[in-house]
Amino acid sequence: MDRRHFILALSAGAALLGAAPARAECGEPSALEFVEGLYEKQARLQVQNVPLDQDEFLALFSKGMRALMQAPRRPNRNVALGPVLNAFFGWGVLPRTEVTIGKVTLMSGQDEGPATIGVPVSYRGETHTVLVHVLLDEDGWHIANIIYDNGKSLIDHYRETTGH
Repeated sequence: MDRRHFILALSAGAALLGAAPARAECGEPSALEFVEGLYEKQARLQVQNVPLDQDEFLALFSKGMRALMQAPRRPNRNVALGPVLNAFFGWGVLPRTEVTIGKVTLMSGQDEGPATIGVPVSYRGETHTVLVHVLLDEDGWHIANIIYDNGKSLIDHYRETTGH
Protein backbone atom coordinates (compact mmCIF):
# COMPACT_ATOMS: atom_id res chain seq x y z
CA MET A 1 0.00 0.00 0.00
CA ASP A 2 1.52 3.30 -1.04
CA ARG A 3 0.93 6.67 0.59
CA ARG A 4 -2.00 7.54 -1.67
CA HIS A 5 -3.82 4.25 -0.89
CA PHE A 6 -3.18 4.81 2.82
CA ILE A 7 -4.56 8.35 2.75
CA LEU A 8 -7.64 7.24 0.78
CA ALA A 9 -8.29 4.36 3.16
CA LEU A 10 -7.76 6.61 6.17
CA SER A 11 -10.09 9.32 4.86
CA ALA A 12 -12.74 6.77 3.91
CA GLY A 13 -12.48 5.23 7.37
CA ALA A 14 -12.85 8.66 8.95
CA ALA A 15 -15.95 9.28 6.85
CA LEU A 16 -17.41 5.99 8.03
CA LEU A 17 -16.71 6.88 11.67
CA GLY A 18 -18.87 9.97 11.26
CA ALA A 19 -21.82 7.87 10.12
CA ALA A 20 -24.60 7.08 12.54
CA PRO A 21 -24.26 3.58 13.93
CA ALA A 22 -26.79 1.11 12.62
CA ARG A 23 -27.66 -2.48 13.26
CA ALA A 24 -28.74 -5.09 10.76
CA GLU A 25 -32.32 -6.05 11.53
CA CYS A 26 -33.44 -9.65 11.74
CA GLY A 27 -33.56 -10.94 8.20
CA GLU A 28 -31.47 -8.02 6.90
CA PRO A 29 -28.33 -9.21 5.09
CA SER A 30 -24.98 -8.42 6.67
CA ALA A 31 -22.60 -5.93 5.03
CA LEU A 32 -20.63 -8.85 3.62
CA GLU A 33 -23.75 -10.56 2.22
CA PHE A 34 -25.02 -7.30 0.72
CA VAL A 35 -21.77 -6.56 -1.13
CA GLU A 36 -21.24 -10.17 -2.21
CA GLY A 37 -24.76 -10.42 -3.66
CA LEU A 38 -24.48 -7.02 -5.31
CA TYR A 39 -21.17 -7.81 -7.00
CA GLU A 40 -22.26 -11.26 -8.16
CA LYS A 41 -25.37 -9.68 -9.73
CA GLN A 42 -23.33 -6.88 -11.34
CA ALA A 43 -20.89 -9.42 -12.83
CA ARG A 44 -23.82 -11.32 -14.40
CA LEU A 45 -25.38 -8.11 -15.75
CA GLN A 46 -21.98 -6.92 -17.02
CA VAL A 47 -21.37 -9.95 -19.23
CA GLN A 48 -24.96 -9.77 -20.54
CA ASN A 49 -24.60 -6.02 -21.21
CA VAL A 50 -27.74 -5.29 -19.17
CA PRO A 51 -26.98 -2.25 -17.00
CA LEU A 52 -29.24 -1.13 -14.17
CA ASP A 53 -31.57 1.71 -15.02
CA GLN A 54 -30.65 5.09 -13.51
CA ASP A 55 -33.06 4.84 -10.56
CA GLU A 56 -31.92 1.30 -9.63
CA PHE A 57 -28.28 2.36 -9.91
CA LEU A 58 -28.67 5.49 -7.77
CA ALA A 59 -30.70 3.59 -5.12
CA LEU A 60 -27.57 1.54 -4.33
CA PHE A 61 -25.68 4.59 -3.07
CA SER A 62 -25.83 6.72 0.08
CA LYS A 63 -27.67 10.06 0.03
CA GLY A 64 -24.43 12.05 -0.08
CA MET A 65 -23.04 9.95 -2.90
CA ARG A 66 -26.28 10.28 -4.90
CA ALA A 67 -26.17 14.07 -4.53
CA LEU A 68 -22.61 14.12 -5.85
CA MET A 69 -23.48 11.77 -8.73
CA GLN A 70 -26.43 13.95 -9.78
CA ALA A 71 -24.62 17.29 -9.44
CA PRO A 72 -24.19 19.22 -12.68
CA ARG A 73 -21.02 18.37 -14.58
CA ARG A 74 -18.54 21.14 -15.15
CA PRO A 75 -17.05 21.40 -18.60
CA ASN A 76 -13.33 20.72 -18.64
CA ARG A 77 -11.57 21.09 -21.96
CA ASN A 78 -8.25 19.83 -20.58
CA VAL A 79 -9.50 16.33 -19.87
CA ALA A 80 -7.86 13.71 -22.04
CA LEU A 81 -10.02 10.89 -23.30
CA GLY A 82 -9.17 7.66 -21.58
CA PRO A 83 -10.67 4.51 -20.17
CA VAL A 84 -14.32 4.60 -19.16
CA LEU A 85 -15.11 4.06 -15.48
CA ASN A 86 -17.35 1.16 -14.51
CA ALA A 87 -18.56 2.24 -11.06
CA PHE A 88 -18.40 -1.27 -9.61
CA PHE A 89 -15.29 -2.74 -11.23
CA GLY A 90 -13.02 0.18 -12.15
CA TRP A 91 -11.56 1.81 -15.24
CA GLY A 92 -11.62 0.13 -18.63
CA VAL A 93 -14.23 -2.55 -17.87
CA LEU A 94 -16.38 -2.32 -20.97
CA PRO A 95 -19.82 -3.89 -21.49
CA ARG A 96 -19.74 -7.66 -22.07
CA THR A 97 -16.40 -7.99 -20.26
CA GLU A 98 -16.48 -11.18 -18.22
CA VAL A 99 -15.80 -10.35 -14.57
CA THR A 100 -15.20 -13.00 -11.92
CA ILE A 101 -15.77 -12.21 -8.24
CA GLY A 102 -13.37 -13.78 -5.72
CA LYS A 103 -13.82 -14.33 -1.99
CA VAL A 104 -15.37 -11.20 -0.51
CA THR A 105 -13.92 -10.25 2.91
CA LEU A 106 -14.67 -7.82 5.72
CA MET A 107 -11.64 -5.49 5.77
CA SER A 108 -12.71 -3.15 8.57
CA GLY A 109 -15.75 -2.11 10.53
CA GLN A 110 -18.55 -4.38 11.62
CA ASP A 111 -20.71 -6.75 9.64
CA GLU A 112 -23.69 -4.71 10.88
CA GLY A 113 -22.05 -1.59 9.39
CA PRO A 114 -20.48 0.72 8.72
CA ALA A 115 -17.94 -1.53 7.02
CA THR A 116 -15.31 -1.75 4.33
CA ILE A 117 -15.58 -4.88 2.20
CA GLY A 118 -12.74 -6.11 -0.01
CA VAL A 119 -13.90 -7.51 -3.36
CA PRO A 120 -11.38 -9.28 -5.61
CA VAL A 121 -12.47 -8.89 -9.24
CA SER A 122 -10.79 -10.58 -12.19
CA TYR A 123 -11.11 -9.60 -15.83
CA ARG A 124 -8.89 -9.90 -18.90
CA GLY A 125 -6.55 -12.22 -16.96
CA GLU A 126 -5.83 -9.75 -14.14
CA THR A 127 -7.11 -9.64 -10.57
CA HIS A 128 -7.90 -6.31 -8.93
CA THR A 129 -9.27 -5.53 -5.49
CA VAL A 130 -11.90 -2.89 -4.88
CA LEU A 131 -12.80 -1.65 -1.41
CA VAL A 132 -16.51 -1.00 -0.96
CA HIS A 133 -17.54 1.24 1.94
CA VAL A 134 -21.14 0.50 2.99
CA LEU A 135 -23.55 2.05 5.47
CA LEU A 136 -26.84 0.78 6.87
CA ASP A 137 -29.65 3.27 7.29
CA GLU A 138 -33.44 3.09 7.56
CA ASP A 139 -33.69 2.19 3.86
CA GLY A 140 -31.14 -0.64 4.01
CA TRP A 141 -27.56 -0.94 2.81
CA HIS A 142 -25.97 1.75 0.66
CA ILE A 143 -22.56 2.26 -0.89
CA ALA A 144 -20.75 5.30 0.53
CA ASN A 145 -17.67 4.96 -1.70
CA ILE A 146 -15.67 2.51 -3.79
CA ILE A 147 -11.87 2.66 -3.88
CA TYR A 148 -10.17 1.00 -6.82
CA ASP A 149 -6.73 -0.58 -6.63
CA ASN A 150 -5.21 2.24 -8.68
CA GLY A 151 -5.80 4.52 -5.68
CA LYS A 152 -8.69 6.45 -7.19
CA SER A 153 -12.19 6.30 -5.78
CA LEU A 154 -15.71 6.81 -7.04
CA ILE A 155 -16.04 9.94 -4.89
CA ASP A 156 -12.80 11.31 -6.41
CA HIS A 157 -14.16 10.67 -9.89
CA TYR A 158 -17.41 12.53 -9.27
CA ARG A 159 -15.65 15.39 -7.47
CA GLU A 160 -13.40 15.84 -10.50
CA THR A 161 -16.32 15.82 -12.94
CA THR A 162 -18.56 18.13 -10.88
CA GLY A 163 -16.03 20.39 -9.22
CA HIS A 164 -17.50 19.71 -5.74
